Amino acid sequence: QLSADVDATETILFRDGRLTEASASNVFVVKDGVLLTPPKDNLVLPGITYDVVLEIARAREFQVEVRAVTEAEVRSADEIWVTSSTKEVLAVTTLDGKPVGDGRPGPLFRRMHALYQQFKQEHMRHAA
Repeated sequence: QLSADVDATETILFRDGRLTEASASNVFVVKDGVLLTPPKDNLVLPGITYDVVLEIARAREFQVEVRAVTEAEVRSADEIWVTSSTKEVLAVTTLDGKPVGDGRPGPLFRRMHALYQQFKQEHMRHAA
């Protein structure tokens, strides 16, 4: 209800001080130039877009760590993204009313968003 009261697009979920997922999306965090995301397990929704983003990130030599991500890391992140089939890759610019980074989509997000759109176009051409 709290998220609905403040007109939030998503709710980022934590369990025992660790990031799990968002209410209907996977979550990626950029901290000091490193892309962090929790591993898929019983607390994290398996997502096709999650897999695609990781595939693109690794292919384009982003620094990637799939590991437990602490709530403190999320709250001090330079960038936060949510991913899903319907949202694709979406930058989170505020968290609990405070700006994430400078309050605008960050440079790694902008790069990933462009790469994701390119990936999507290439795969749509092959499917046709």
